[in-house]
Amino acid sequence: MKIKVTLLYTGACIIAIIINVAVLIVNLQDNHSRELTEGINAASDSKIHSCASDMDKERSLVAGHFRTEKGFLTIGIPTVTRPKANYLDKTILSIINNTNADEKKSIVIVIFLADLDHKIKDITRKRLTTRYKSFMKNGLIQIIQAPASYYPPLDNLKRNYGDSAERVRWRSKQCIDYAFLFEYCSGLSKYYLQLEDDVLSSEGFVTTIRGYINNQVKPWSSIHFAKLGFIGKLYRDDHLLKLAAFFKMFYDEQPIDYLIGYYSILRMLPKPLLRLPALFQHIGMESSLKGKLQPLREISFTSKRIYHGDNPPAKITSTFFSYGGGEPKQPYDAKPAFFWCKKPQAGHNMVIYFDAAINLTRVVIATGDPSRPNDIFGDASVQVSHSRNDKLKTCTNWITIGKFDKHGLMDVKYNLLREHVKVKIKCLRIYVNKSQRNWVIIREIAVWKHFPRTNNH
Repeated sequence: MKIKVTLLYTGACIIAIIINVAVLIVNLQDNHSRELTEGINAASDSKIHSCASDMDKERSLVAGHFRTEKGFLTIGIPTVTRPKANYLDKTILSIINNTNADEKKSIVIVIFLADLDHKIKDITRKRLTTRYKSFMKNGLIQIIQAPASYYPPLDNLKRNYGDSAERVRWRSKQCIDYAFLFEYCSGLSKYYLQLEDDVLSSEGFVTTIRGYINNQVKPWSSIHFAKLGFIGKLYRDDHLLKLAAFFKMFYDEQPIDYLIGYYSILRMLPKPLLRLPALFQHIGMESSLKGKLQPLREISFTSKRIYHGDNPPAKITSTFFSYGGGEPKQPYDAKPAFFWCKKPQAGHNMVIYFDAAINLTRVVIATGDPSRPNDIFGDASVQVSHSRNDKLKTCTNWITIGKFDKHGLMDVKYNLLREHVKVKIKCLRIYVNKSQRNWVIIREIAVWKHFPRTNNH
């Protein structure tokens, strides 16, 4: 069988890797033993590590303290000073404010001062040390910087993709920045999460990440907790040194996001898992590349609720096809998050089974998003039931109380409800009457069992 390997790389290191991977593929196709596969992977690893260098972590740490025990999660944040904007403090405060005391004990935030100008780095270090002194004292925040000797030549590099010399220098330095950050962070925690210095996090994101990891039953290599760029990407700790060496080998060949993809292909790793809604939102407008604007936003990130219902305890099921590993309970839970489903078909539904029957006074179900206004229900009804068979876990005698308007909103208040519902209800559901091609974002479900305040949406 022919194996055609087409890569843009050159150099002795990549040739060695390609040979090892080619042999690996052949032997996998021939159903050779697991031991042989592992041996070939080890050979490939040795080629990668031969191009790596050792790091003095104690000298790299310029503020903060090492923790005595390995943590659950290391959060890496490279930062470069921008002429007209500073997003770093918002990023740091977002992480601090959205983690509780127990979560803080299990994580480490590593801030990498990636400016080449020592004066700029010193100014940033002093400011951060003053502002976050207590968090550095307890080991939550560590500030690091790389020696000038860590960087290879960054000028007169190949102009791949027709990029300008300035852009090639910027993206090549970025590869080395990540290599240094990954090397430093290796061994600090069980997992590593990549963020940027212009990102907001969602409340309780650490617990959400832990739960998502624990729910995985198949092997995985990386999990994406956001779709944009290199934000919210989670890796196992044992990949960090290999990735760092890979970045250093090909820093002048490819952008960082390309290298990540090639690394996974060469090592035959499982495709990254995508978890939506995103746990992180990009807020920066000004890039670290001079003159570049990047007003990119995560569609699925939700920072707060618009409606504030009582949302009594309930179990929720759905026959919708989820996108991004979302769960039907997300738009109902107190923590803001939406549920994204693919092409709802006639008969598809989402059912809320209340733990105890309630006097329903209002229901709001919001679908769509400003960035995707067409991701709404076309022909779907909202129904309630007061009859439930707990053994069969089904509800019957459904009563329609409303339909979605042209903007994807369903809002039924008490005056209309009392015409249709005379008793306490046990179940509420969204029912699709007609199949549609558009996907649907169920952004928020709010249920009131008491009369809403007049100033409540």
